[in-house]
Amino acid sequence: MALKVHVMGNPGLPTLFCIHGFASNAQIWQPLAEALGDRFALHAVDLPGCGASPASNADLDAALDELLRSAPAGAIWVGWSLGGMLALAAAARATPRKVSGVVTVAASPKFLASTDWPTGVPQQLFDAVYAGADDVAGTLRRFAGLELKGCLGSELRQHLKWLQAHAQQPAPDSPTLRAELDWLARLDVRSVLGTLTIPVRHVLAGQDAVLPAACAEAVVSLTGRPGDVSVLADAPHALPLTHAAALAQVIDALWQQLRRPPLQSRVAQAFSKAATAYEQRALLQRRLAFQLLDRLPAAAPESVRTVLDLGCGTGYCLPALQQAYPQARVIGLDLASGMLAQARAQWGDRFEWICAPAEHMPLPDASVDVVYSSLALQWCDSFSAALAEVHRVLKPGGTVVLNTLAEGTLQELAEAWATVDDLDHVHRFPSAQALLAQVDATLWTVDWQSCADEVDHHLDIRSLANAIKGVGAHHMQPARTGLGGRRALQAWMAAMERFRTPQGLPARYRVLSLSLTRRPA
Repeated sequence: MALKVHVMGNPGLPTLFCIHGFASNAQIWQPLAEALGDRFALHAVDLPGCGASPASNADLDAALDELLRSAPAGAIWVGWSLGGMLALAAAARATPRKVSGVVTVAASPKFLASTDWPTGVPQQLFDAVYAGADDVAGTLRRFAGLELKGCLGSELRQHLKWLQAHAQQPAPDSPTLRAELDWLARLDVRSVLGTLTIPVRHVLAGQDAVLPAACAEAVVSLTGRPGDVSVLADAPHALPLTHAAALAQVIDALWQQLRRPPLQSRVAQAFSKAATAYEQRALLQRRLAFQLLDRLPAAAPESVRTVLDLGCGTGYCLPALQQAYPQARVIGLDLASGMLAQARAQWGDRFEWICAPAEHMPLPDASVDVVYSSLALQWCDSFSAALAEVHRVLKPGGTVVLNTLAEGTLQELAEAWATVDDLDHVHRFPSAQALLAQVDATLWTVDWQSCADEVDHHLDIRSLANAIKGVGAHHMQPARTGLGGRRALQAWMAAMERFRTPQGLPARYRVLSLSLTRRPA
């Protein structure tokens, strides 16, 4: 059983291995190939009996083995609907380094409903589709309508025409449709989600007429990682066709995670580790965050449709954002999955959650009205890159209000270490002037700016160290002690005492605050 693989894009680029869904073929990935431009090469496979692949009597196990033989080594696998289930099942049996990551698109780990999986498709509906598979044209027509349900008017007609002309031609025969339906009934990859050691992302459609709406919550309950699940609220089941740009952002973010520089990895790990105690210890951070809320743009609440809390942490500002803009979709995005797990545990599905770096957000262009970000962008590899990404997702005329840290932060800690050795023990922040220089006047209008020191005092050195560690900031630099171990620490503690005031030992944060409006194109 040889499967046809279509290469879309430059074969020398990082590779995606894309698997289509029921009653479709590899051409469904054309919009994604266009959205990803020159960043990836898509190796899109036709399943047996679909597109240019010959029909086969091979069983599911043989089909999974053939998918693994057909895929380039080290590719990110992207599977839509049935293809997402096949991607997870294949990844579970893959040799090391064969699959580097998986993105499932409008896919459920178990398609059919059962007593232990009520969020599946009802057996009665499935049986009706199976019984009608002899009428291939009717099955394709009805399924296309389900895939695009939620699209309206000219958009619906345009997508339907494209789907029928490309992703359903040549039409599969009745045995192929029944074979794929058998796979859907047989596949159950719920246990796989807890065993894979590679990163997995799940992108679900908010207007899906094939999968029940509760599927997203059920996937989160299996993975325990809410940040790995994204729901595109206005997307139908045919998400690769209708929302290719948003899907491209998720893939980009996963690719960046796979090649993420060490700093971002340390940031994510440190803040995830600190998540359970964050709200109890991050008193200064909370105070600054709520002060920044006062700088939200005074737009008519009904005109603001989407608000993003960039670096939302445990999500304590999201209720205030929702109160400010009652009709808005409110999204919490953070790099640390542990933080998002805490946020999801507290707020549930009241808000949307995305786990991604600020420099690569899985959001469409010009899709957000207001971006709010308090004490998050300082942990990015590049402030200018993060700001460019904020500019991309903001609508023209949209506003970002942000706090970030500048040179002078934890100054006393750094000066105390300087008396011990000449190594860097504290993260070096750019100066406020350097940060402001990265705000391109052709792209932004600066509505307001401020730079001020905020000082948190602690009774003793242990309290100070715990406060910094408790909010995830202990990742500053790799631990290096010039004198070695306890001697260096004791010398630093003694040096810190000279900074003591009647209020206690200081932890200084130099905070640059900005309100920027995206200029019209």
